[in-house]
Amino acid sequence: MRPTRRIAGLAALLTVASLAAPPAARPSSQPLAVAHGGAGSPRARRDGTDPAAAKALAVLKSGGSALDAALAAVVVLEDDPRFNAGTGANIRMDGKTIQMDAACMDGSTGAFGAVAAIERVKNPVLVARRVMDTPHLLIVGDGATRFARAMGFPDYDPTCAENRAKFQRVKAILTGAIPGEDEDWKRFDWRKAWNFPNPIPAELKAALGPSDTVGCVTRDAKGHFAAAISTGGTTITFYGRVGDVPMYGAGIYAGPQGAVACTGNGEDIIRHLMAKTVYDLLAKGVPPQRAVDRALHAFPPRIDLGLIAVSPKGSGGGCNYSPEKRAYVTDYRNQMAWSVAE
Repeated sequence: MRPTRRIAGLAALLTVASLAAPPAARPSSQPLAVAHGGAGSPRARRDGTDPAAAKALAVLKSGGSALDAALAAVVVLEDDPRFNAGTGANIRMDGKTIQMDAACMDGSTGAFGAVAAIERVKNPVLVARRVMDTPHLLIVGDGATRFARAMGFPDYDPTCAENRAKFQRVKAILTGAIPGEDEDWKRFDWRKAWNFPNPIPAELKAALGPSDTVGCVTRDAKGHFAAAISTGGTTITFYGRVGDVPMYGAGIYAGPQGAVACTGNGEDIIRHLMAKTVYDLLAKGVPPQRAVDRALHAFPPRIDLGLIAVSPKGSGGGCNYSPEKRAYVTDYRNQMAWSVAE
């Protein structure tokens, strides 16, 4: 019989995760980078996350900061069209729109920058880094795209063969050729709330869309931490929908005690400020893999969640996503492409 696990389990997680004061000084540490390819990325796709983690480690070993390294890794993943970020970002259900979210956070300073629903840029995470230099935390929509142009980022169409193929599969789901699974969308009258600029394509009948994101967490030789994250969001969303990625404390969090990056169902990750919740465990001295496992055990298996984390005690990662959709997952470490470089 499958064990019963409910969101209520997160209350215990939060109770255990009470904040602890950081140490007055941090000793030097070995550089460390962890990169992930999203809750929907199979372990076979480590041929994409391995180079990303290796790029981050190379930046760290050349004297770069934890933030520079995390950004470099995410750029590698954004440029790989197999992943749902940058080139390869999901095409929304109107068959035309691509809107992307990205964020980064420097654990040594607390600086945070994010963009949401940005369009027509190659590397949204680098735009998020430029937001970090402004008085703002988050810039959205057309304003984010205009900000990117003002910062010198050229116009770029992320449409490619890979995201077109993903959209064709989703269209097959929408037309009933592949059975849908998302009960929330089955119950909701999305036709009535359609808000894309163009009319509903006649063939759309139902809805389903797995969530995935790319991200990296790093530790530099000074013991400082950072996190960066990027996504094209889910295909089955309304125009302008924003998930957990650019939400402070939800998709990523970095501080003096470590860094965390999430992937999965954005709305549920937001509701529980998942990255900050897991960071609080790191701040209590819980090793990263144990902190990740604890979060995954507390989350209902029906809701996709993936995590990577790094602290002075090492790194960890895992995901509860199962290709069989809701088969009970016991081997969290092998459900998602994620790579460690140190």
